[in-house]
Amino acid sequence: MISPQKALKIILSHAHPFGLEKIDTAKALGCVLAENIRSDIDIPPFNRCAMDGFAMNSQDPSKVLKVIEDIPAGKVPQKGIKPGQCARIMTGAMLPQGADKVVKIENTEPLGADRVRITAQDKKNHVAHIGEDVRRGQIVLKKGRRIRPQEVAMLATVGRTKVAIYRRPKVAVISTGSELVESRQKPQPGQIRNSNSSMLLAQLKKRGIDGEYLGIAKDRFAETQRLVNEGLAQADVLLLSGGVSVGDYDFVRDVLRNCGIKILFDRVAIQPGKPTVFGVKGKKWVFGLPGNPVSVLIVFELLVGPAIDKAAGCKYQSEFFKVRLLQDFQRQDAKRELYYPVKIKPGGAMPLEYHGSAHMQALIQADGIMKIKRGVKHLREGAVIDVRPI
Repeated sequence: MISPQKALKIILSHAHPFGLEKIDTAKALGCVLAENIRSDIDIPPFNRCAMDGFAMNSQDPSKVLKVIEDIPAGKVPQKGIKPGQCARIMTGAMLPQGADKVVKIENTEPLGADRVRITAQDKKNHVAHIGEDVRRGQIVLKKGRRIRPQEVAMLATVGRTKVAIYRRPKVAVISTGSELVESRQKPQPGQIRNSNSSMLLAQLKKRGIDGEYLGIAKDRFAETQRLVNEGLAQADVLLLSGGVSVGDYDFVRDVLRNCGIKILFDRVAIQPGKPTVFGVKGKKWVFGLPGNPVSVLIVFELLVGPAIDKAAGCKYQSEFFKVRLLQDFQRQDAKRELYYPVKIKPGGAMPLEYHGSAHMQALIQADGIMKIKRGVKHLREGAVIDVRPI
């Protein structure tokens, strides 16, 4: 049995990128850029009005101005501004020549159809100047950046309809166990619905990956081996849940070895999640996850997710941060590092009622997990702990 830190180190040492690809920007959400992105224009591309009002020259001392033009957004001004003149202008519109200031509409008073009185001034010019945000040729997004909605907006702004990204791995998911039925089915006595695959596919989707669900492998060696070989044939990463403990029907390790997979570890000193298996076949990875859903979620977040992120171009960064414990916490067995569901609140984290690794209700209420080191049985309210969101 190895520590979770050593397990992660082994996994990350095999988490090499799966190559690059160029995709439509509209499909790039969640991907990681494999190139620097430069702007092909100045942003703003012209001196732009930042407030509805009247465009004028800031050096003009006139209090009453003649309105010579209306300039909505998208219109190119047709007239220049001279002393005693202004143009009615809308937010986002191009400033006319001769104007370098916008007087807010609230600080003016209309005098008929074509004149306006300035009733008050403020210190701001309410003008966004050409190139104020970005200069043409400037790098706006660097290689290695994960693409969020705001990065998609920037890519659109600089005219990039396609981008080079680190290819996201193809991931296949298998659940094992004769007691499992699909979620659409009504469980018979002794059966349970398969929740692990749905959760794993959702965790992958959260990282921008559409996983491939291969189905339930019943507790038969040949059937399990067939699905494992199918997964290895079509995916870069294979995730199995269940069948990795030490019971008579827990033969996933033997199946993996029979399929030519080199198992690098098969026990991790974490609670929950001890019977976690990791192996490789060439450049393909295989994770054998425990059967209980809380274990599956936590092991994915701690070990599988970071590997997928690294292969997709992200540098590994721990997501744990320090907070204070909001009530006393105690456990009986401290032989393994514990990951426990908490509610993150202003001022700290509150441990939730938790009945063990099959207690999904605790995870529904949780928005984080706290890490308690091996050997620590009791923590008092106010202790500083490590927590990460889930």
